[in-house]
Amino acid sequence: MDIAQLTRKILDRRAAPQGPVPIVQAGHPALRRRPLAARGRLDAALLRELVEAMTVTMREAPGVGLAAPQIGLPLRLYVIEDRFAPAEQSDQQQGVPEQGADLQDPLERTPVALRAFLDPEVELLGEQAVYAWEGCLSVDGWQSIVARSRRVRLRAVELLADDELREIDEEFVGWPARIVQHETDHLAGILCHDRGVPRSFVQAGYTALYEDMPEAVRRLGLEGEITRLGTGQVLVERTPGEKR
Repeated sequence: MDIAQLTRKILDRRAAPQGPVPIVQAGHPALRRRPLAARGRLDAALLRELVEAMTVTMREAPGVGLAAPQIGLPLRLYVIEDRFAPAEQSDQQQGVPEQGADLQDPLERTPVALRAFLDPEVELLGEQAVYAWEGCLSVDGWQSIVARSRRVRLRAVELLADDELREIDEEFVGWPARIVQHETDHLAGILCHDRGVPRSFVQAGYTALYEDMPEAVRRLGLEGEITRLGTGQVLVERTPGEKR
């Protein structure tokens, strides 16, 4: 079965034509194999149908990203979107924050428009690592603390609203950078918990007990770089060449 036939088969599993696709869970082989390059694999109509189905699935889950392997499809493709709507945003928060800025939101969460990326490649930028609780729709109900680069460069082919494919080369900072790192990992067969701080893997209902990183260190017995964080801190400045 070729990739177009498999795509059709997966889409036809939906309970309703415009409904979500089942999300596979850890242990499904599609989450660990290296998927195929996406560009040129599907015709325009099937690619659009796939992206729309993945968007519905992501929104209903709900999540802020979904990669094709998460619906059992070994294709280098994902969608992202975060409808986060802060009550108030200062001018500083609306723009791209300066490196090392003293931010009201240390995770720098900002809304992310719906986008679909084919064949993405991520380059980590700078020496700043941000620690945060992270979950995955394919490991439902569990979270772990994951360190991500605060800044990344994303090179990919973007599917636009008119079905045009456009090559992009963009920098992402803060929360959006975390999203694209998480989803690009899926295309290398990596789950976020593979990158989690050892001993931080907990049921999602417990994470509120350990929201502050020093509290998580103390109560979960965490070790390593995360112990450098003080109360309210999530960002570590690494020295050049330090192991990530």
